[in-house]
Amino acid sequence: MEQIINDALIPMMNEGMLSIERIHDLIYIKELIDRVSTRKYIESRTAEDLFRKYGVMPNIITWGDYFQTEMASSLLELADADFKRAVSTVKFDIISCLQIFSNKESDFFNWVDTSYYEITAEGREYFDEDEEEIIHLKILKDYFVDLGVIDNFTEAEIQWYGSFDEAVAM
Repeated sequence: MEQIINDALIPMMNEGMLSIERIHDLIYIKELIDRVSTRKYIESRTAEDLFRKYGVMPNIITWGDYFQTEMASSLLELADADFKRAVSTVKFDIISCLQIFSNKESDFFNWVDTSYYEITAEGREYFDEDEEEIIHLKILKDYFVDLGVIDNFTEAEIQWYGSFDEAVAM
Protein backbone atom coordinates (compact mmCIF):
# COMPACT_ATOMS: atom_id res chain seq x y z
CA MET A 1 0.00 0.00 0.00
CA GLU A 2 1.26 3.42 -0.87
CA GLN A 3 1.50 5.92 1.95
CA ILE A 4 -0.13 9.34 1.78
CA ILE A 5 2.49 10.81 4.14
CA ASN A 6 6.11 9.87 3.70
CA ASP A 7 7.75 8.27 6.75
CA ALA A 8 10.39 11.01 6.70
CA LEU A 9 7.69 13.51 7.73
CA ILE A 10 6.40 11.59 10.76
CA PRO A 11 8.95 13.13 13.18
CA MET A 12 7.98 16.61 11.96
CA MET A 13 4.32 15.79 12.55
CA ASN A 14 5.03 14.33 15.99
CA GLU A 15 6.90 17.50 16.96
CA GLY A 16 3.95 19.66 15.87
CA MET A 17 5.97 21.30 13.11
CA LEU A 18 3.30 20.74 10.46
CA SER A 19 -0.19 22.19 10.80
CA ILE A 20 -3.22 20.19 9.69
CA GLU A 21 -3.63 22.57 6.74
CA ARG A 22 -0.01 22.00 5.69
CA ILE A 23 -0.40 18.22 6.04
CA HIS A 24 -3.43 18.37 3.73
CA ASP A 25 -1.40 20.39 1.21
CA LEU A 26 1.46 17.87 1.43
CA ILE A 27 -0.91 14.96 0.87
CA TYR A 28 -2.38 16.79 -2.13
CA ILE A 29 0.99 17.58 -3.75
CA LYS A 30 2.13 13.96 -3.41
CA GLU A 31 -1.13 12.65 -4.87
CA LEU A 32 -1.01 15.15 -7.75
CA ILE A 33 2.59 14.46 -8.69
CA ASP A 34 2.20 10.69 -8.44
CA ARG A 35 -1.00 10.81 -10.52
CA VAL A 36 0.55 12.73 -13.44
CA SER A 37 4.04 11.15 -13.38
CA THR A 38 4.91 8.13 -15.47
CA ARG A 39 8.37 7.78 -13.93
CA LYS A 40 9.61 7.06 -10.44
CA TYR A 41 12.22 9.12 -8.59
CA ILE A 42 14.04 5.84 -7.89
CA GLU A 43 13.28 2.86 -10.10
CA SER A 44 12.02 -0.28 -8.38
CA ARG A 45 15.16 -2.21 -9.23
CA THR A 46 17.38 0.49 -7.73
CA ALA A 47 15.26 0.55 -4.57
CA GLU A 48 15.50 -3.23 -4.32
CA ASP A 49 19.28 -3.08 -4.78
CA LEU A 50 19.50 -0.49 -2.00
CA PHE A 51 17.37 -2.71 0.23
CA ARG A 52 19.61 -5.70 -0.39
CA LYS A 53 22.72 -3.62 0.28
CA TYR A 54 21.54 -1.67 3.36
CA GLY A 55 18.56 -3.63 4.66
CA VAL A 56 16.08 -0.75 4.37
CA MET A 57 13.99 0.65 1.55
CA PRO A 58 14.58 4.29 0.66
CA ASN A 59 11.89 6.70 1.92
CA ILE A 60 11.71 8.53 -1.37
CA ILE A 61 10.61 6.29 -4.23
CA THR A 62 8.14 8.36 -6.27
CA TRP A 63 8.34 11.93 -7.48
CA GLY A 64 5.37 12.60 -5.20
CA ASP A 65 7.51 11.44 -2.26
CA TYR A 66 10.28 13.77 -3.41
CA PHE A 67 8.09 16.85 -3.76
CA GLN A 68 6.26 16.14 -0.50
CA THR A 69 9.41 15.73 1.60
CA GLU A 70 11.35 18.51 -0.13
CA MET A 71 8.55 21.03 0.26
CA ALA A 72 7.86 20.02 3.88
CA SER A 73 11.49 20.44 4.91
CA SER A 74 12.73 23.31 2.74
CA LEU A 75 9.63 25.50 3.22
CA LEU A 76 9.17 24.78 6.91
CA GLU A 77 9.67 28.42 7.91
CA LEU A 78 6.89 29.72 5.65
CA ALA A 79 3.52 30.70 7.04
CA ASP A 80 0.74 28.31 6.03
CA ALA A 81 -0.71 30.82 3.54
CA ASP A 82 2.70 31.19 1.84
CA PHE A 83 3.14 27.42 1.85
CA LYS A 84 -0.25 27.03 0.15
CA ARG A 85 0.92 29.52 -2.53
CA ALA A 86 4.06 27.42 -3.03
CA VAL A 87 1.90 24.31 -3.53
CA SER A 88 -0.24 26.24 -6.03
CA THR A 89 2.91 27.35 -7.86
CA VAL A 90 4.09 23.75 -8.20
CA LYS A 91 0.62 22.71 -9.40
CA PHE A 92 0.60 25.54 -11.95
CA ASP A 93 4.09 24.64 -13.16
CA ILE A 94 3.29 20.94 -13.53
CA ILE A 95 0.20 21.69 -15.61
CA SER A 96 2.16 24.32 -17.58
CA CYS A 97 4.97 21.91 -18.41
CA LEU A 98 2.48 19.58 -20.07
CA GLN A 99 0.76 22.44 -21.91
CA ILE A 100 4.09 23.80 -23.20
CA PHE A 101 6.10 20.66 -23.94
CA SER A 102 3.63 18.00 -25.06
CA ASN A 103 3.75 17.45 -28.81
CA LYS A 104 6.92 19.54 -29.18
CA GLU A 105 9.76 18.33 -31.38
CA SER A 106 13.22 17.61 -29.98
CA ASP A 107 14.50 20.85 -31.55
CA PHE A 108 12.46 22.86 -29.03
CA PHE A 109 13.83 20.84 -26.11
CA ASN A 110 17.37 21.34 -27.44
CA TRP A 111 16.78 25.07 -27.89
CA VAL A 112 15.64 25.38 -24.26
CA ASP A 113 18.71 23.48 -23.02
CA THR A 114 21.16 25.38 -25.21
CA SER A 115 19.65 28.77 -24.35
CA TYR A 116 19.70 27.94 -20.63
CA TYR A 117 23.34 26.88 -20.68
CA GLU A 118 24.37 29.97 -22.66
CA ILE A 119 22.60 32.24 -20.15
CA THR A 120 23.88 30.54 -17.01
CA ALA A 121 27.44 29.84 -18.20
CA GLU A 122 28.50 33.37 -17.31
CA GLY A 123 27.63 32.87 -13.65
CA ARG A 124 25.70 36.13 -13.36
CA GLU A 125 23.38 36.74 -10.42
CA TYR A 126 20.78 38.79 -12.31
CA PHE A 127 19.02 38.14 -15.58
CA ASP A 128 16.69 40.17 -17.79
CA GLU A 129 13.05 39.17 -18.23
CA ASP A 130 13.63 37.08 -21.37
CA GLU A 131 16.49 35.22 -19.70
CA GLU A 132 14.35 34.58 -16.61
CA GLU A 133 11.67 33.10 -18.89
CA ILE A 134 14.20 30.74 -20.48
CA ILE A 135 15.47 29.69 -17.05
CA HIS A 136 11.88 28.94 -16.03
CA LEU A 137 11.29 27.06 -19.30
CA LYS A 138 14.28 24.86 -18.44
CA ILE A 139 12.72 24.03 -15.07
CA LEU A 140 9.41 23.18 -16.76
CA LYS A 141 11.18 21.09 -19.40
CA ASP A 142 13.01 19.16 -16.69
CA TYR A 143 9.71 18.50 -14.90
CA PHE A 144 8.14 17.28 -18.13
CA VAL A 145 11.03 14.97 -19.02
CA ASP A 146 12.14 13.76 -15.58
CA LEU A 147 8.65 13.09 -14.24
CA GLY A 148 7.22 11.93 -17.57
CA VAL A 149 4.19 14.17 -17.04
CA ILE A 150 0.95 12.98 -18.64
CA ASP A 151 -2.50 14.52 -18.83
CA ASN A 152 -4.07 12.91 -15.80
CA PHE A 153 -5.30 16.13 -14.20
CA THR A 154 -8.74 16.39 -12.66
CA GLU A 155 -11.43 18.58 -14.19
CA ALA A 156 -11.13 20.88 -11.15
CA GLU A 157 -7.37 21.27 -11.72
CA ILE A 158 -7.89 22.09 -15.40
CA GLN A 159 -10.58 24.66 -14.53
CA TRP A 160 -8.31 26.15 -11.85
CA TYR A 161 -5.48 26.43 -14.39
CA GLY A 162 -7.81 27.89 -17.01
CA SER A 163 -8.89 30.61 -14.59
CA PHE A 164 -5.43 32.16 -14.99
CA ASP A 165 -5.95 32.44 -18.76
CA GLU A 166 -9.29 34.13 -18.12
CA ALA A 167 -7.69 36.58 -15.68
CA VAL A 168 -4.99 37.51 -18.22
CA ALA A 169 -7.60 38.04 -20.94
CA MET A 170 -9.48 40.57 -18.83
